Amino acid sequence: MKTKVIVDTDTGVDDAMGCALALRSPELDVVAFTSVFGNVSVELTTENTAYLMEVFDRTDIPLAKGAGRGLVGSPSFTPFVHGDDGVGNAGFEKASKVKPVKASAAALTVDLARANPGEITYIALGPLTNLALALAIDPDLPTYLKKVVWMGGAVYVPGNVTPVAEADAWHDPESAQMVLQQSGWEVEMVGLDVTDDTLLDEKDLERLKAGSGQGRYLAAMMPFYMNFYSKKLGRYACAAHSALTVAVVADPNIVTASEKLPVQVELKGSITRGMTVADRRTNGANGGDRQWADTPLTKVLRDVDRERFREMFLSRIEV
Repeated sequence: MKTKVIVDTDTGVDDAMGCALALRSPELDVVAFTSVFGNVSVELTTENTAYLMEVFDRTDIPLAKGAGRGLVGSPSFTPFVHGDDGVGNAGFEKASKVKPVKASAAALTVDLARANPGEITYIALGPLTNLALALAIDPDLPTYLKKVVWMGGAVYVPGNVTPVAEADAWHDPESAQMVLQQSGWEVEMVGLDVTDDTLLDEKDLERLKAGSGQGRYLAAMMPFYMNFYSKKLGRYACAAHSALTVAVVADPNIVTASEKLPVQVELKGSITRGMTVADRRTNGANGGDRQWADTPLTKVLRDVDRERFREMFLSRIEV
């Protein structure tokens, strides 16, 4: 039986890879896309998602526009990572067949979860604002959603937008904290611990270029992203954050090591805001610290089978 998923996305380059993999994975049934701010504005992430749906001939799926900012503060974007348009300045046309539904991303999430109790996995590829807003609409949402799988955070490695904070947690720490502190659902964190060194390189790019039009669509946006990463990596490659997150839902055997830990998000520190802090003390031996004893456990991924993921992604997109 296919796993029903809502894909919540701030569609930049790696998010487009993730959305594409979701559509090309026979294990998954994408019941909705929802857009959120993050890599670029929500207007652009919505447009990018709509165009991707047209490229992959899935105009039947509802797309709902979501939050344009976090619960606190103003949004900040990084066009030097994903391009001014979010998709590598590839010059794609605007979507003509897909328009967002009238319902907000949060409202659509609640409606779908209520209509399919216990069946939907929520895949969050960006800030968790839409899910937090859905919780505000219906505090019982954790009893309806099967699982939350979030591409965000960092526990064992440094951050990427600050020394300690991963971008999607940093964009809206309040929403991340709200989601992680709900005890009624299972949350799986696919953080920089496993995504930052899960890479696609120049050979993989050439493989996509030689494949279908859909593969070439992704290949057209990747060079900008790879140029950014090459400065960090010292070679022409890029991290496949969002695609890996979708892959572990489609094929859980890609996960080779994980740990259930209480995780909280730093909200106030001028230097540490957005840091995902896990209590890693052995066996939860927290010395009677009730702040941590009462914190729900999050499944934090520690390692993955990168070659299994790479072949899965390429073989499904290039055909």
